[in-house]
Order: sequence, then C-alpha cells, then structure tokens
Amino acid sequence: MRYSPVFEPYDHQREALEALAGREAFALFMSQRTGKTKVIIDEWGQAVCSGDMDALLVVAPGGAYRIWEDEIEKHLPAEIPRTVRVWVSRTCNEEVTKIVDCPGPKILIVNVEALSTIQAVVNLCRLFLQSNRATMVVDESTTIKGPTSIRTRVTCTLGPWAKRRRILSGLPDPQSPLDYYAQMWFLDPKILGFSSYEAFTDRHAVRKTIPVGKRRISITVGYQNIEEIKIKISKHMFRRTLKDCYDLPPKIYSRRDVDLTDEQKRIYLDLKTRAMSELESGDYVSASLVIVQMLRLHQVCCGHVKDENNVIHSIPSNKIKVLLELLEEYDGKAVVWCSYAHDLAVVAAALRKRYGDDSVSTFWGGNVSTREDESRQFQEEPSRRWMVATPGAGGRGRTWPMANMMVYYSNTDNLEHREQSEERGSIVGKTEPVVVVDLIARGTVEEKIVRSLQSKIDMSTAILGGEWKKWIE
Repeated sequence: MRYSPVFEPYDHQREALEALAGREAFALFMSQRTGKTKVIIDEWGQAVCSGDMDALLVVAPGGAYRIWEDEIEKHLPAEIPRTVRVWVSRTCNEEVTKIVDCPGPKILIVNVEALSTIQAVVNLCRLFLQSNRATMVVDESTTIKGPTSIRTRVTCTLGPWAKRRRILSGLPDPQSPLDYYAQMWFLDPKILGFSSYEAFTDRHAVRKTIPVGKRRISITVGYQNIEEIKIKISKHMFRRTLKDCYDLPPKIYSRRDVDLTDEQKRIYLDLKTRAMSELESGDYVSASLVIVQMLRLHQVCCGHVKDENNVIHSIPSNKIKVLLELLEEYDGKAVVWCSYAHDLAVVAAALRKRYGDDSVSTFWGGNVSTREDESRQFQEEPSRRWMVATPGAGGRGRTWPMANMMVYYSNTDNLEHREQSEERGSIVGKTEPVVVVDLIARGTVEEKIVRSLQSKIDMSTAILGGEWKKWIE
C-alpha cells in the first residue's frame, strides 16, 4: 500500500521526513507551528503502509497530549485503519488497556506525568511496546530533561522496547546544555557516549562549592566543551525555527509599569534587607535562602506571599488595576499568563466581574477536566474574550491565534515556559502582529526576572554562583 498524505508536506516537513528515513533514533527540534506532529504522523503512516510498523506510543505533557488525537484524525489518511486510545487520569481506562490486543495498527497516547505516578500506565506502555513493532515518541521532550526524575527514568527504561524512538521539542537551545543528556539517553546512550550523568557533567559543567547553612553543596556556575555536544547530536537531529519556515509578522514588545502599594513597599523592603517581614495578619514571612528570598520578593510584587506556615496571604496591589486599564484600550481577544495559581484566580475573578462570567476561560493544573472545553470556547465564541492560563499548563501545544495580545501578569525565570507561551498566538498565514506586554514593578526583582528571560540568562545559576547581590539590590 502506498502512503498518500491528507495534506502535502511543506518543504521543511519533507526535509524532516528525509532526515528521519531509516533512523532508529532521531530528534526533531522544530519550533511550534512548524508541523513536527504532522511529520511524525506521516512517517508512521508510511511505515505502516510498508509493513515496518504497526504501533505508535505518544508520551506528551498533560497540557498537550490530547491534541495528538485530533492531529492523528486530521493528518492520517482514512485508508489506514487504526485504533486510537488515550489514557485519561482519574477515569476508568479499561478500554484503553485493551489496546494491546487490538488487531491492526494501533496508537496509544499517554501523559508523561502519569508515568511517574501510575504504575498501571507504565505496565501498559511496556506491554504495548513489547507486543508490537512500535515507534515511541516523546513530545515536548524537555519534560524528561531531569536525569533523576521518575518520569525520566521510566521513559528511558521503556525506550529500548521501541523499534524507533523520536523526541520532539520546540526549544532548539535549552536553558542548559546539560538538558540534552536525558533526552539523548532516551534516544540512544551511545549518542553522547557517557555511561552516567555524573561523567557527563564532569566533562561539560564548571562546578563550584558554596556554603548553604551548615552544609556545603556543589553547583553548576558555567559550561565547557559545548562544541563537543553540538557535534555529537548534530548527526541525530533536524532543527528548524518558525522564522526558517514562514514569513511571520514580528512580535511587538512593550511593558506597563505597576507602582507598589505602601504595604507592598514595606514588606518588600523588610524581606530585601532582613529576609523577614510581619504581615498585617500578625503572621511572618521569611526566607533563609537567597533563591527563596527572590521568590518571596517576586510574590510580593504580584500581590501575595506565603508565610512561614505556607499559608498564602493577599497583599494590596495595583496590578489588577493596571491590567484592566490595559484591556480597556483593547478590543480583541487576549491571553493573560499567570505564573502562580493565586494570580490566576485573582485575574479570572476580576475579569469576570468586569466583563461577565461568559467572557473568561482558564487553563491550568486545577481545571484538567474542563480546560479543553474552555479552550474550545475561547477559540470559537466571540464573547469569550479572555484566556487566563499558566505557562506550565497552557504554554505547550495550544493554538490560540485569535488572540493578538499576550499579557504577562507574572513571570518566573523559566525560559522554556516563556518562549513556548509567547508562540500560542502565532500561526502560519497570520498577518496581524502579536503584542506582548509585561506588567512590571520598576526597580524590583520582577524587572530583573524579565530582563533575564530576554537575555536568556539562567537566573538560578547566576544567583547561586555568587551574583545574588545584583538580583536583590
């Protein structure tokens, strides 16, 4: 049977397919909107038609894995019979577990988070791979960059059972070159040629020992021999950015300054100078470590903070006022990104109060059961103007091109979350530029966090490496 794609691939997708041909292990480092999902589906469809493959296992983040079901329906020709099953946590998955015994081509889609918490999923994936000639795909593969995490260890253990292994990532250059280790280990340990993560870091990390309380710990303050890594992985990867593939309107970046309230100023100054402050409630907030001090200072800028008992306290803030003033000047749809669940709740409540309950959708870890429907409503219903989301949940795999504005109510130092979330409003053929607005308290750590993202600085490493005064002052 000859494979005929539903949609003819673009030139860069055709190049990716040629690069994949005959490879047991390969990485597609292609930016969002370049069609790497289609490339994998077309490659697997070709393999099914030629008799080389009869199964596909997709492992993807919780915020993006359900999209694969739609993409398979869209891009895999109807002439190819297939059984598709999606593991959905906290529901009965009896039908999903039967997929191993289904005749003909079969596709199993699971969220990567389940691999670290549900043994039944791990057992199902292992049996699925053992019983079939399968391709295993890890989408958004930076989710397995931590070599010691359970999800990484499980994923890498499953890998050898697959006839072909693929990793996909829209972030060509991770925050740290050490992030490549686990991803390449899943594909093939021989790619980098190190038997352990410790040996890899000895070769490529610059380490420094610093005191933390009564202990001394070793931290990474720099990197070395990076060109060696690039040369090794270059033979096993295909890289394209959105700019390489399409002519897209440039993003327009701007900021809105937010003045701290008197209460924020008082708490901020106390935390900055004494690493402790008393709240109006009589509770105390403190930070013994510099990285925690940075986090608490940032939370104060956002209008909340955790006390010593991990209880969240709201602090009077001008951020909501500035956000509403910004949106009053805008007549389209927008995504408001919030790095904290508390921020998301506050923003969603304020928008509902101003524009009505039906004007707001949310997408975060706390509404897993409803967020797909809320995303659809945001896409389809004109009155649903605002999407309030966390970058960790909504920053991957979403398609919200109807939003021409991205507002960052709060940021963390996670460069991947920032870069991925910015792309949610971009799509091939879109002519309107996307406006990206940061709400920033001038002269605070919030300003430094945004600057670090723009400069692609690993803030945590810089702080622990001895430059913390530059961030706090």
